[in-house]
Amino acid sequence: MKQGQIKYPPLINEQALYVGGMRDITNAYMNELKPEYKRGNLNVNQLGCQCEMIVQYYFWSKGLAYESDQMLGGKPIASYDIEIKGMQIDVKAVRSFLTELRVNYEAHQKDKEVSHYMFVQPISDNLFNDTANYWLYTKDEISQWQVKELKYTKAYIKLL
Repeated sequence: MKQGQIKYPPLINEQALYVGGMRDITNAYMNELKPEYKRGNLNVNQLGCQCEMIVQYYFWSKGLAYESDQMLGGKPIASYDIEIKGMQIDVKAVRSFLTELRVNYEAHQKDKEVSHYMFVQPISDNLFNDTANYWLYTKDEISQWQVKELKYTKAYIKLL
């Protein structure tokens, strides 16, 4: 496990509202075509976009070469979000007020070509926020976490 903080331009917060809104519209269309890939709601899409952009900015600012899938598209993305240095990373957004990390049990069991999970938690929901905490875990490390039955699904859980 690796952890740290990322400083990023606050403009990412505002951009994520727009890109996340567009992702929400795209997902609504995809939900009609392929209900089995149904995704979350507007806030989930916006936070997810924000955290993916934060990670991309972090790697870019360090001068690291990485590859990522497009944030808006006409098909479900069934694999990782970012590939860097041989790692296939699934970025997981964590709301600023939450005190645990979660990975959906069934999704984790599938072979999504994911080798690592990078959890990103902006320290505030404020549009001017410029700092996020992150935790990077291997898929094997996640498999050792406690499994808990939630309201609608089962998940691997780790308290912060």
